[in-house]
Amino acid sequence: MKKHEDIFLRRGNLMWEGSRMMLPEHIQALREYDREKAEDPKPHLTEDELTDMGHIAFDSMRYTLEVKLTHWHEGYYTDVIGIIDKIDTQLKQVKINDKWIKINLIKVIERL
Repeated sequence: MKKHEDIFLRRGNLMWEGSRMMLPEHIQALREYDREKAEDPKPHLTEDELTDMGHIAFDSMRYTLEVKLTHWHEGYYTDVIGIIDKIDTQLKQVKINDKWIKINLIKVIERL
């Protein structure tokens, strides 16, 4: 009798195995949750980091030096390599390769 009770207790959810199903809404919600969980957070830079990036950006613009700019775009970090064309301090954005990028979305600017 002991063996029969052990089998009964170890069977898990076998009684419900055949009735498992996922609605399309559940699958979509799970995929969206996984995607959001995998996203990178927006960058939060200190004042010193912003100052250093500003010096590199102005040098790139003044001396036409190529830089690598890493910025946050739709949940992921993207690299852009080019020369900074313009810096708009009022709108707080940088123009590189004919694309405007907001300064608060920039993670790092590196000299190449």
